[in-house]
Amino acid sequence: MTTANGKAETVIKNANIMTMDPARPKAQALAMAHGRFVGIGSNEDMEGLVGPGTKVFDLGGKTTLPGFIDAHIHVLNSGVRHVMAADCDLPTLTQVQAALRERVEKTPAEEWVQGFKFDDTKTERTSSNEGRHLYRDDLDAVSSAHPMLVAHRAGHVFYMNSAGLAAAGYNDESTDPPGGRLGRHPDTGRLNGMVYERAIDHVRFGLIPTETEETRREGLRTICGMLNRVGLTSVHDARVTADEFQTYQDGRAAGELSLRVYALMWYPQFPALRDAGIKTGLGDDRLRVGGIKMVADGAIATRTAYLSQPYEGSQCDHGILAMEKDEIEAQVMAMHQAGFQVCIHANGDVTIDMVLTAYERAQKAFPRSDTRHRIEHCTLVNPDLLGRMKALGVIATPFCTYVYHHGEKMRYYGEQRLEWMFAQRSFIDSGVVSTGATDYPPGPFEPLLGIQSCVTRTDSTGKEWGVNQKISVEEALRLYTVNGAYASFEEGIKGSIEVGKLADLVVLGSDPTQTDPLGIKDIQVERTIVGGDTVYGG
Repeated sequence: MTTANGKAETVIKNANIMTMDPARPKAQALAMAHGRFVGIGSNEDMEGLVGPGTKVFDLGGKTTLPGFIDAHIHVLNSGVRHVMAADCDLPTLTQVQAALRERVEKTPAEEWVQGFKFDDTKTERTSSNEGRHLYRDDLDAVSSAHPMLVAHRAGHVFYMNSAGLAAAGYNDESTDPPGGRLGRHPDTGRLNGMVYERAIDHVRFGLIPTETEETRREGLRTICGMLNRVGLTSVHDARVTADEFQTYQDGRAAGELSLRVYALMWYPQFPALRDAGIKTGLGDDRLRVGGIKMVADGAIATRTAYLSQPYEGSQCDHGILAMEKDEIEAQVMAMHQAGFQVCIHANGDVTIDMVLTAYERAQKAFPRSDTRHRIEHCTLVNPDLLGRMKALGVIATPFCTYVYHHGEKMRYYGEQRLEWMFAQRSFIDSGVVSTGATDYPPGPFEPLLGIQSCVTRTDSTGKEWGVNQKISVEEALRLYTVNGAYASFEEGIKGSIEVGKLADLVVLGSDPTQTDPLGIKDIQVERTIVGGDTVYGG
């Protein structure tokens, strides 16, 4: 695996290398050739691999880790949003409206104007951490000539102006569609512009024109750069359409894909994939068909996750179930039988129970080994659910940056439930494999922030939430490396620094295990390497 003359292409020396390999947890130097690690050990061990053409980097003691893996993130779709939608992650309503108005000015009348990342608890935030939602009247003040759709950061609530509601076929007499809800003024019953869960699907996936291939390619270049800068080398894109997969292929052919992508295919693609004889795993180490993704309930940040007990302050609000039990079981049975990994978004304990029942019945009907079915987010658990997950080998992909970024929303759940939310400690202690995941845009995508959040369970104001779920820095690093690779059946080729594995790594300005845990997010990413090539820094 070395070059023709038996030498390495690149050698890194004088580094604090944390390999994540139990057989050799630490090293001082490593060598790379043809995109893989060809040597690991001391500076002296690498001397024989250095030739006239070898690049040698002296890191002066800097910390080096396997490249970070985000096992649930919306990659290409987020890149496209950064290109064609207004970023509404802003502190005041006036600023949000101004950002949308900029888009209006560039958009012909009657064409859709979109925004994303609006967060009701971050806009017009008060000293008591209250904020405000975005309503149709707020958007009508921006434009009445353009239908408008703004996505909440959580991605499960959307805001529309009057023109948008009309285009969607909604009026004050409309009833809530299955799996969705229409927001209304509490006194008059008038639609307020808030549209929840599947009530927006016909707009997002039908009325709004599909973005062009050129826009998707620009979005791909944009998001790859953003993610490489924070040390990400691999991602599991959590909802990929056929068009988006084609964009990944085209971008890869053009040398624009600086990430390794495990594509969780959006479930409407399943029949075509099955009929073509495609299964989870088709592809190579740069782009691979992953599992099939479905969404069974709502979101934590918008109080739509489906819970057994009502939300704090309510006697009847349990959230929203986006798929009925029979639908979940039928879909899982077909996908499992066809040989796919199944990846279902389920936040609430009721929904997780339903998904596990579907997995259990599918496995009983069509026994398979090592399915590694997943529960995406898997937020609110209990001992019974954990035991069933362990027995099935189900993988959890909890939000890692949520406690830090969305801490003020945790009051919706109460202290008792918080002891079982984003339950990394419980997953580890129960023998359930869990990963590093952010779900961006809903959560910030920086892995070091996710590691800090899992270790400290502290939000941006300094308040701790569910402290019984704290884990160590070393355990958090495994989430973002070894476990992320396992979740895509790729632990044999990445996730740790070992000879023969892919040469993906990140160089940090400080050692996270020797840093004040509340300062881990501030550690600088100095270099990101994918397949032996520097994609950021240097």
